Amino acid sequence: MMSLCRLLVIALGMIASVPGGVWAGEDKNKNNDDDGFFYFQDTNDWSQSAIYPMSCIETKNGDAVVYALYKKNHNQCRKNQMGTYKMSVEDFVRAYTRQVQKEYENNGKEYQVNGETMAYLQCQEYYYNNNMYYMKVGCRNTGKGFQVQAYTDMYCTQKATMNYNMGIDISSLRVSFETCKACVASSGYNQYNNQYNNNNQNQYDNYYNSGVTNQHDSMLCSTANHYKETCNRACRRAARKSSSSSSRSAFSGEGFSALGKFFLWVLSLSAVFFLLAALAQRKKMSKQDAMIEDAAIKSSGVDKKYIPRIFIGFILFIIVLILLKKKALTWFFLVAINIALLGYWMHLKKKAEQNAAVSGFQLYGDGGAAA
Repeated sequence: MMSLCRLLVIALGMIASVPGGVWAGEDKNKNNDDDGFFYFQDTNDWSQSAIYPMSCIETKNGDAVVYALYKKNHNQCRKNQMGTYKMSVEDFVRAYTRQVQKEYENNGKEYQVNGETMAYLQCQEYYYNNNMYYMKVGCRNTGKGFQVQAYTDMYCTQKATMNYNMGIDISSLRVSFETCKACVASSGYNQYNNQYNNNNQNQYDNYYNSGVTNQHDSMLCSTANHYKETCNRACRRAARKSSSSSSRSAFSGEGFSALGKFFLWVLSLSAVFFLLAALAQRKKMSKQDAMIEDAAIKSSGVDKKYIPRIFIGFILFIIVLILLKKKALTWFFLVAINIALLGYWMHLKKKAEQNAAVSGFQLYGDGGAAA
């Protein structure tokens, strides 16, 4: 019996000695977290990290939110990416909402979300015009928001052929897609309370909710990291497709599609071909035509020796546009340079043919005999 008691004491001592990781569900306002969704240990420091919700997509296991996590020094989610992941709409919205609620609390405000609205994150029966439907929050067609969708089964796995407008308000379920969101939002509200609150318990509560402990307790990033699923190539392709059909291109642009990359190669190679053909044709120019062309270039105020540098700069400019994913500008300048080089090559070719015709006329004369 003594040995059993001793073992229990040792076990309790080992549990008490676990490093000070923060339980994501450790919130003085637990908001009825009866299922333990937020109750897991997380020792990560999220104070300088960020999350970037990319898109809402449809998968074989249901609708999901695709997002990327970023480490510190991420420069507004432009570098130091941890990876691209996915998470069910239900879980992501739940974590995102809890994060917003906590940020409001830290600023002395209150963020209310209708409990009935949150209930539609799970499959619910809904009676409408004496008919029963199964409803659940899913992705909008744009991939940048949510809507209540109708299903034919009680598990909400088979979507109905028609989506009915039941008038269910889910406007409070807000997720800012394509926005770099800090995992931990700074707040001076609790620091102010800490300075002027003499009650020890209140000081502890306020300190717990201040940036000191919050840097280890980002409800959104902790949950997104804990429940993350790998977003494979098909998943990322679906997210990109969803983004390309929305208005994201104005922010940073999406990468070129497979067809787009094909035409990038085609237009690039055709530009190289037209350039080499024009240079080869130019070598056949007569001295007189070459002098006329040099005079025209000089009259325009451009030194001939700078033309290769200008052309190289133009190529580098197009490469930068491709890297920045500026599709419209990339296509415009690629097509423009192809047209310009093709036009120049055809001009030289036509000039050469005219010179050949003139030379033939001078050589043989009107009667066809040698002059």
